[in-house]
Parts: sequence; C-alpha cells; structure tokens
Amino acid sequence: MTARLASLRDRPITERERRGVLAIVLVLLVGVAFFLALTRPVASRHHAHRARVSVAAVGPGHGQASTSSTPSATTPSQTAAIDAGRSFLAGYLAYLYGRAPASHIQDASPTLIRSLQANPPRVSPAMREHVARIIGLHPTPAPAGQLGVQAVINDGGLVDYPIGLLLEDRGGRLLVSGLDGEG
Repeated sequence: MTARLASLRDRPITERERRGVLAIVLVLLVGVAFFLALTRPVASRHHAHRARVSVAAVGPGHGQASTSSTPSATTPSQTAAIDAGRSFLAGYLAYLYGRAPASHIQDASPTLIRSLQANPPRVSPAMREHVARIIGLHPTPAPAGQLGVQAVINDGGLVDYPIGLLLEDRGGRLLVSGLDGEG
C-alpha cells in the first residue's frame, strides 16, 4: 500500500489534475475572503446618512455597561465626572473622526481645546466612515485634585479601545483637562 502511495506521490501531475487543484484553491480563497468580509461590519447607506457619532446610553437599563459595579459605589462627584465625560466625548469623538472642529467640544478646559486645535488628528476617508459610540464609562483613580473617568469606545471595528479622561473642578464646573493622563 505504501509503495502505491509513493508511486502516486512521485509521478508527474496531469494538466487536468493541475486545473482541478487550481480551481479548489481559488474556491477556498474566495470563501475565506467572503468570510473575512462578513466579520467586519459595514454601515448601510441609510445608516451612513444618520448622525455619524452616537453616544450610547450608559446604564443597566439600556443593555450597555454599567458606570460602576454597584449603585452605591459611585459618589456624587464621580457621577458628575461621568456625566461631564459623556458630554465631552460627544464632541471629542466627532472631532477625532474628522466631523467637527475642536471648538465644538463641550466640558473641556480652554487649555485642552487650544492643544487639540494646535494638533488636529489626521483622519483618513475610511476612518470618517466609522461610527464611534461609548460602550461604557467608569470612574478611575486620578491625581489629587482631579477626577478620572475611563471610557470604552467602539467604532464598528472588532476591538474596543479606551480613552482616559482627567477632570478638574473649574469654578464649580467639572471640565476635562487632559486625556490618557496628559494634561
């Protein structure tokens, strides 16, 4: 039996066999490409005409991540920081994806706005098509005198990404003063 397999292995292949193998390989490649195309969500034409940045409701009643592990674990200042972070992110995500200027960002310190205006993001046409939404917001540790908020964002890709916010009380109003520990 092994002699028969060895003779089949060592013989030259015919043109018909070569074409058959090529057809099988092409079908497999097309199948893999089709499968990979299905794993990446694509915005429909109707969806593309709607607002490009939707800030998802965050809370247990909306199918989204909770802002904390238990309701009593969040202090009033942390709740205010989360609300300010959500307001900031609505404008910041539009800015980040090239659909709004930095001046449209609310609840940000003037220093942060100037810094964002001085260093605008480079946004590709493909990135402009992404629809960013907030998956979750929760308080995080921050330096003394500041409050930290961690946001989890998804823009339709396979991986969620975090954005860290540092907030300060400026005249009785919480403003985002830095991103990811910068500020």
